[in-house]
Amino acid sequence: MSTNDNVLERSVLQAGKVFIRPDEDIARAYVIQSGEVCAFMIDGDRKIEVDRFGAGTIIGEIGLVFDEKTRLGYEAISVCTVVSITRQDFQKRLARADKTISTVLNQAIKKIMYYENIESQKALKNSEIDDMATTLTKNLLTGLSVDKKLQYEDALLPYINGMIKAIKELKKTKD
Repeated sequence: MSTNDNVLERSVLQAGKVFIRPDEDIARAYVIQSGEVCAFMIDGDRKIEVDRFGAGTIIGEIGLVFDEKTRLGYEAISVCTVVSITRQDFQKRLARADKTISTVLNQAIKKIMYYENIESQKALKNSEIDDMATTLTKNLLTGLSVDKKLQYEDALLPYINGMIKAIKELKKTKD
């Protein structure tokens, strides 16, 4: 093996650079060494932020194992340094590993895909919620356990959101 086989490509991405687009076939993953990256999805003409990631995070790992399109896009929020690894290089390294490692990795990636889908659906749902409704709900639920917060948030948020929107509409008609 030559020494070049162990060298991974490092890139600097400028703020605002979209380097993975939603529904794109990706065959590489990125390790964020510095800076911040935003995961987003597109719903019609809306760009919805799903999450943010910083140094030490790997994104696009699904593309190393499975030949699937990504659901999320990724954009540099600030100047970022990333190291990329291609599917081909990853598969070569994985072939040298024990089969148990490959099995565990495949299952872990399937779980990541499942949770990524949950987070995407949550972001889509939350994108239609008014910020005031979110703030009011969080204030009402202060002091509750995490389980109770989630339970009550799901129950209250749609109603509080409807109320906030109705108040805003009423205010418009009075102005």
